[in-house]
Parts: sequence; C-alpha cells; structure tokens
Amino acid sequence: MPGILIFIEIVTMYSVLNKMKKSIFHVFVVLSLLFVGCDDNDTIDYAHVDIIIQVSETTVREPIEGGVQEMEYMLVKEPSDVEWKKLAMGSIEGFEYVHGHAYELKVRRTCPLSTSAYGTDCTYKLIEVISDTLVTAQQPDELPEEAKFKLKMGQLEPFMHMDTPMPAPFDLLTFKLVDYQDEYNFLYGNAVFLQYYDSIVVSSPVMPDTYRVFQQSCDENGCGSRYIPQWSSYFFEKSDFQLCLKGYKGGKVIYEYSMEQMMQERDFLCVDWTCGIYAMANPLTACIYCVLDSRYEFLLTDTQMRNGTYYVKIRVAPGSELVQSEYVKKQEQGLKWLLDKYLARQPIPNVADFKTLPEDAEVVDVYGNSTTRAALIHNDDIDIYKEYYYVIAEQK
Repeated sequence: MPGILIFIEIVTMYSVLNKMKKSIFHVFVVLSLLFVGCDDNDTIDYAHVDIIIQVSETTVREPIEGGVQEMEYMLVKEPSDVEWKKLAMGSIEGFEYVHGHAYELKVRRTCPLSTSAYGTDCTYKLIEVISDTLVTAQQPDELPEEAKFKLKMGQLEPFMHMDTPMPAPFDLLTFKLVDYQDEYNFLYGNAVFLQYYDSIVVSSPVMPDTYRVFQQSCDENGCGSRYIPQWSSYFFEKSDFQLCLKGYKGGKVIYEYSMEQMMQERDFLCVDWTCGIYAMANPLTACIYCVLDSRYEFLLTDTQMRNGTYYVKIRVAPGSELVQSEYVKKQEQGLKWLLDKYLARQPIPNVADFKTLPEDAEVVDVYGNSTTRAALIHNDDIDIYKEYYYVIAEQK
C-alpha cells in the first residue's frame, strides 16, 4: 500500500507541473505579443517620404535670440512651397553646402505623424545631388551702360563736429545711388537703371544685415515700387570695410558693384579728447544705429566735463518689443560687445582712477587704452523699479 500511495502522489505532482509549464508558456506568448506591439507602435510614429528640393545659392544670417551670436540658414523650397523657407545650415544629413552654388537635391524627409509636431521636427537625409550649379553675377559688359549703378559717400557728419575728411566709428555717413556717369537722380522715373531690376540691396561681408534701397513688386491690385536713392547710417567698424550693392532680377543677382569704405579709429569710437567740441551746457544725446547691423542701437551723449575731466555716457537704446528683464540683459550684452571691440578689459581696482563716476557707482567691468578709460556701470534703482546698465568713458 505505501508504494501505491507514493506512485499516486508522483503522478499528481507531474500533472500540476505540466499545467504550470503550459501557463508559463502562455504568459511568455502574451508578453512577447505585447513587446511586438510596442515595436510596431514605434515604427509608425514617423513618416518617411523621398522628395526633390531646391536649395538657393544665397543664405541668410540671423542673430540667436538673447545673444550676439548668429546662425546661418540655407534657403530651400519643397514641392509644395511657394516661397523660400529657412533651414539651418547642416540640417541635411550627408550634404555639404557651398556658398554661391544652387542645388536640386533628392532627400528623404522624416517627420513625426503628430499633427502638432509635423513640419517642426522633420529631418532630412541626402539621397542624390541631382544638380549643382555655380551661380555668378552677370558681368558688367553683358549689360548696357545705362543699367549700371554705383554707390558713393556723399556726406560725412563727424560726431564731435570735427573738421576731418576721414570717417570714424559712430560718425554719420550718407550714401547716394548714382548711375554709370556718376549722376544722382532722386526721382524714380529719372533713374533709368532701375528698369533693369526687381530690387537693389546693400550689404557688407562683415555685417549681418542687408538694406533694400529699391524694390518693385506686383499683386492683384497692380505694381508698385519703393526707391531710396540716398540713405544714412553710422557704422561700428574701426577698420576699412567693403560695401556691396547688388541688383536682382527674377531672384538672381545680375549686376554687382562694391566699394571700400575707409575708416579711421580716433581715441575712442568717434571721440577725440584733444580736438573735439565739448558741450558746456545742455548736452544732447544721439541715437547711433547701423542699417547693416540691427542688433544694437546706442545712445551717446555729447562730450561733457566733470571734475576737470572730459567724459561721454553710452547706453543701449530700448527696443519696443522687449520686456524690462530682456532689455536689461540686452543692455549688458550690447555694452560689453562694444567695449570688447574697442578697448581692453582692465582690473577692477582701477576704478579709483576715474574722475567722473557718480557716487556709489556699481562698477561691473573696467576697460581702457592709452587715451581712454571706461566703466560699465549697473544701476538698480529700487525706488522707481528701473534697472539698467550704462558706460562712462572719460579722458585719461
């Protein structure tokens, strides 16, 4: 009898184990299916499509928000695009852009299927370069003489009203658009060369922006034009720089003229502590702007005197689109950019050498050269809740 009981128990245990094995197998199968389902969901989150895109021979540069650095963008058109759109340089995997070349590319575009994300997180991978064309401006001798134009500096207004033929940073320069005979026509109908172009744009290799002096456009209401034959600007460059004037027709440059603008660097910016004119009373403040570099505009006072020492005060002009906190940050960045461009940073203990600083001035940084010392000052007026930065630059 004991033997029979043992045999029955063994049979029972084997049956239980067999059922457990089947259950474990079923669980494994279910989990496997679940994992497979997850993989399937991942693969259908994105859509891939092969398209042909156009890449322009020109690029655009824009400052990065909140800073002075810039980002360069290619101009591209997808099959459904009517106008060129920006695509950050290097965004097409496997494609190396060369300036001055226009391309037709076959690329694989991968976009999330989510409606809210589509178009904002798409990636591109090069499949084939269909065409690569070097685009050059039409040579001057391929256009009639009457189609040619030039850019000439017509007037110099030094900041300190000095008698000098050489411009310096922060002096106001006025330029004129003239024809091939150096004749200036301020009326649209009298400037014969305009009929050859859709637009004419001023630029410089060392500045981030462009300035359009002529634009012709048409819509369902008819055609119109905007012509600026004479324009003025200050410049922040302390050395000679090139100005380019490009005439466009059908989106392509067909004529180009360039000139070298000579600059001299006086003691500090346009300030000359020994030969300039000084405001003994009622000093004025000038707004210093550059049409080819719109990152900052500066407010610069007339040269004044305090404690027997000449000085000027510099601030960053406010931007209507900025809230107070953004404006304060822009002030600090703009003034540091300006001071680093022209002066060398000095140890903070040199503050004691200043003669024109207000009492209890909170000095952030000190700069200087052989003729000038400048202090970047932070003002935090709690009573009126107005915080700002400014610079006092004085004669050594």
